[in-house]
Amino acid sequence: MFSRVHIDGLTVYHSSLLKSCKNVCHGFSARTGGISRNEFHSLNLGFSVGDDEDNVLYNRQKFYRHLQMQPDRTAEGEQVHGNRVQIVENPGVFRGTDALVTVKKRLPLIIKTADCAAVILFDSGQSVVAAVHAGWRSVNRDILENTIQVMVDSYHCQQADIIAVIGPSIHPCCYEVQEDVRNLFPGNVVIQRDSKYYLDVPGAIRMRLIARGINSDHIDDSGLCTACEEDLFFSYRRDRGQTGRMMATAYLI
Repeated sequence: MFSRVHIDGLTVYHSSLLKSCKNVCHGFSARTGGISRNEFHSLNLGFSVGDDEDNVLYNRQKFYRHLQMQPDRTAEGEQVHGNRVQIVENPGVFRGTDALVTVKKRLPLIIKTADCAAVILFDSGQSVVAAVHAGWRSVNRDILENTIQVMVDSYHCQQADIIAVIGPSIHPCCYEVQEDVRNLFPGNVVIQRDSKYYLDVPGAIRMRLIARGINSDHIDDSGLCTACEEDLFFSYRRDRGQTGRMMATAYLI
């Protein structure tokens, strides 16, 4: 179950599963509480979308303060809709990467979204956290399985101990896809309405997590559709590509 906090204009979502863990901090931003304008109104946290850089810096600093993060102590992937997983020990931007894994304390892992899901994976026993950019392309290319395998191989995590949190993303109520995409996914995550096909990305994520050994009771899905909730979220599909980015983050404490 997800809860949300309103403070100083910000709306930040938290998973009850992760909040019950003492050695991790996390949050999923909404679009409220920033200073960006027009299509980026208001808490755009993405530098690469055409917004004024000073606005993005201000917005990031405000979001970081809420989560007690240092601006120069974050790690984020380039996010190329691929399946590369990077173990990180230092801050920076990691090229060609859609998933980050760390055991370093106070090193926030960052995922930016505007319809794709951000998935946080956490093993409290081994004190390992991962952040995954999980759109349909990366999900189809096994980004989730690859990330779990890195956690298992590199840090001796047990799949049954891993908590998985699926952030706000576009849902099948809004996510129409063409036949080429439909054919990449099993029928139980594709909904047909009036000869059109709609993809359930969170459902596909959940299915793959369970198939990889994650306990269904350890999966927390926000249930929030980015395309439906225009006042709360940016949506690449709804806004025809002219939009801002939310941010998901998690770090060990």
